[in-house]
Amino acid sequence: MNQRYAIYFSPADDSALGIFGASVLRRHALESTPYINPDLPYNFDNTPYWLSCIKKPAHYGFHATLKAPFELAPGQTAASLLNDVSQFCATRKSMTLEGLEPRRTRRFDALAFAQQPDAVHRFANAVVEHFEPYRAPLGEADLARRHKDNLTPEHIENLERYGYPYVMNQFNFHMTLSGTQPDDESGWLQWLRTIYPMMVEEAPVLDRLSVFHQPDRNTPFTRIAEYPFGS
Repeated sequence: MNQRYAIYFSPADDSALGIFGASVLRRHALESTPYINPDLPYNFDNTPYWLSCIKKPAHYGFHATLKAPFELAPGQTAASLLNDVSQFCATRKSMTLEGLEPRRTRRFDALAFAQQPDAVHRFANAVVEHFEPYRAPLGEADLARRHKDNLTPEHIENLERYGYPYVMNQFNFHMTLSGTQPDDESGWLQWLRTIYPMMVEEAPVLDRLSVFHQPDRNTPFTRIAEYPFGS
């Protein structure tokens, strides 16, 4: 498989939100090695279950997907992608993520909104459209994998147009904190709901875009560049 890139919101490492995400997923976005925060308010009391919950999201790093992982289109380069992301961010203004909190969404736990702000939705749509020329068409294996997800006709239209089902009208801003959870499992979500307001006392801010890179499908994504808005 060819290497892939993704355009995410990934908070600053030293921000309250960044520390929370790294603490829960037990890794920093810059590294694939484990990370343990000795200053957590308190640990989840079942470490094997903790590790099973974070196995999938930790592979991608703590983030909100804006342009889902893609292989570069023919003629495009990583350098041109990074330059364009830099220019795109230079004129953008930060957005407060008021109301972001741990929730169960699509059978996994994530930071999400009860009602998504329109400004965040419009921004996500702009990212998807602007960087579409960099995306190579999905291969047959990726299309087949996505079609197993019980997609609606609108999801399928998005998949064929943008390479990802959950964009445009189907976009839901979220920062994943678990894999698929059983319907009756609530201990993990309750722990997240307890420590989140203890660690993130003020509403976080969407203030940058990050480019993540994956050299092959088995290697975790890592952040290779970040661009604060207005810089």
